[in-house]
Amino acid sequence: MSPRGALAIVVGPSGAGKDTLIEYVRSRLKDDPRVRFVRRLISRPVAVGEDHEAVDYDEFQRRLLAGAYGLHWQAHGLCYGIPSEIDKWLEQGDIVVANGSRAVLSKARRQYPQLLVINVTAPIDVLARRLVERGRENLESIRGRLIRSDEYLVDGADVVHIDNSGSVEAAGERLLAAFVAQVGRAKQ
Repeated sequence: MSPRGALAIVVGPSGAGKDTLIEYVRSRLKDDPRVRFVRRLISRPVAVGEDHEAVDYDEFQRRLLAGAYGLHWQAHGLCYGIPSEIDKWLEQGDIVVANGSRAVLSKARRQYPQLLVINVTAPIDVLARRLVERGRENLESIRGRLIRSDEYLVDGADVVHIDNSGSVEAAGERLLAAFVAQVGRAKQ
């Protein structure tokens, strides 16, 4: 059997800075061919600061029925999916990095036993400010996201917690260290 890689799924409440930290690490690991950064599909238009493939609801469902997703979930009235292409990369022994959801962790743990969960957090006032500044949603939607920010407990031996209330560099370096450690484990 070929060596298995590991899925590193970055989760946390809206506004925690998951995409920002993923991009920070991507820029630092761009020369490592064993680390793959996956673009998720979301049933909404592309927004500034978020790297995803935009599809409408019907197209998302068509792809779901065709088996196009390794993981998928619904949140905030939208459909999210991580392409099934990650399975091929994991079989090759690669480290796959994805922006995920706390709601899909139970399924991800069952499906991908070599899972690393990165839980990015920030205080609620920081989350609120970031959500308003990014300008994607109205205040009612932001309020709903903030209410749900404490909905899921993320805990376990496979979890690294990162507080992203300070500088991007500080949190980014912590995330980078977690990925470098994961790459080292995958090589063993």
